Amino acid sequence: MHGATNNLIEDLVEDLAPVRTLKPKNGLAIVGGLTLTSAIAVAGTLGVRNDLIIGMVDEMFFLRSGVLLMLGIATAITAVNMARPGVGKLSHGWIWALITAALFPLTAAIMSAISMPPVEALRPMEGLKCLTVSGIAALAIGSGLTLWLRQGAPTSPERAGWLVGIASGALGAAAYNIHCPFNDIYYIGLWFTIPVIIGAIIGRLLVPHLIRW
Repeated sequence: MHGATNNLIEDLVEDLAPVRTLKPKNGLAIVGGLTLTSAIAVAGTLGVRNDLIIGMVDEMFFLRSGVLLMLGIATAITAVNMARPGVGKLSHGWIWALITAALFPLTAAIMSAISMPPVEALRPMEGLKCLTVSGIAALAIGSGLTLWLRQGAPTSPERAGWLVGIASGALGAAAYNIHCPFNDIYYIGLWFTIPVIIGAIIGRLLVPHLIRW
């Protein structure tokens, strides 16, 4: 009996293989690389906004870029840290980033309640292009992050799904931002918010099934 048990243990030990520790910086490198690639693709296919080319950039571009990148980076950092359960304390910085990002749609909503903006301010056709391109970029970024998370062991797949969706939506919109020439608060509050919301919903619905262990 003991001999059979020892043989079984030896067989199991022989099948063991060292597991490479996941490093969050590698996950962030993937996210950063895909975001940069998306921005380059946008610039190469659609072009760069004129004020960037001539070096006289509107302040709203920096505000929009900063908020989107802050939200995307904060949620991505939290997401990649979830690949190693029990290591460190889960950061809540992404929540403050989300609150800050919400100021754009909130401001647009308040201004719309005071004075209804004309349809021209919303630019539906341009907005749909913004949504489409941002969505494609978000899909690439989110897919890369999800595949990386599959190598880990997130203990809360649902939360990871929210985070992946928000991160990819924000960074996808940031990639499109290098082309978008519009600085109107109504336009920004609507068309740069929708990709984040859609990304969050899709992330919550799909990602948990892909990374569950």
